[in-house]
Amino acid sequence: MGGFYWIASYPKSGNTWMRMLLASLQAGGAALSFDTRIAFAPVASHFADVEAVLDVEPTDLTADELAELRHDMAMLIAREAPEPQFRKVHDAWGRTPSGRPLFPPEVTLGTLYLVRDPRDIAVSWAHFSGRTVDETIAFLARPSQLSRLPTRASQTAQHLSTWSGHVLSWLGAEPTPLVLRYEDMLADPAGALTKAAHHLGLDTDPQVVASAVAATRFERLQAEEEEKGFEMGQMEGRNFFRRGEAGGWRDVLTAEQADRIVCDHGEAMERLGYLATPARSDAPC
Repeated sequence: MGGFYWIASYPKSGNTWMRMLLASLQAGGAALSFDTRIAFAPVASHFADVEAVLDVEPTDLTADELAELRHDMAMLIAREAPEPQFRKVHDAWGRTPSGRPLFPPEVTLGTLYLVRDPRDIAVSWAHFSGRTVDETIAFLARPSQLSRLPTRASQTAQHLSTWSGHVLSWLGAEPTPLVLRYEDMLADPAGALTKAAHHLGLDTDPQVVASAVAATRFERLQAEEEEKGFEMGQMEGRNFFRRGEAGGWRDVLTAEQADRIVCDHGEAMERLGYLATPARSDAPC
């Protein structure tokens, strides 16, 4: 049976780690090697789907034409694929220029949506991209934001929206996604992986889950990157696996920077449990 499982997130929210967990799970809990790229759940915006289904050169198409083809590719691949397809997504849930769903509900088997405290995302994305923290905070609040890294010329531009716009778009998607917080993945990786695998129709044998968690421990991934490298579009000379923790923003952001993020995204942060107290509607922003 065809159809898609989407593994969606705003950048720097644990998507790569989750795909590694799932890749190890499918390999019986085997360790991963950075000698090859992660094959599980290729990015949905990659030109490969266009090239595989249509006799079209993607670089000859406009951005709007490529965006329109994303819907068509999903429908065609779902119809012809003999088994479920998995794709990584950084786009906000939305529509093509003509108004068709970018991720058609009728061929969506399920969606896993990963979220992370935007204060930690700001720190992680600044390190990843080479922007300053202030520039990154502005990036998270820019509604027209696109993500197309210079090293990703073989991908269509991905419309991110603001961080909170991204979150709210996927929380309202059809069908309703399973939402997993990065912080909960850190606290209980086996439990998070079991939930994710069950939602994605994959095996959840406890022993294999435990092996997959052990194979993708943060320290192990750091060591593998140190030995072999791991290029995912980050600024040259920057490690991809940096700290892998929750709440690290407290060591980096000033009080004014943290408050600015809450002002920009308080509603969505409150909805996801990232604020100890509700955001004040009369707070100065």
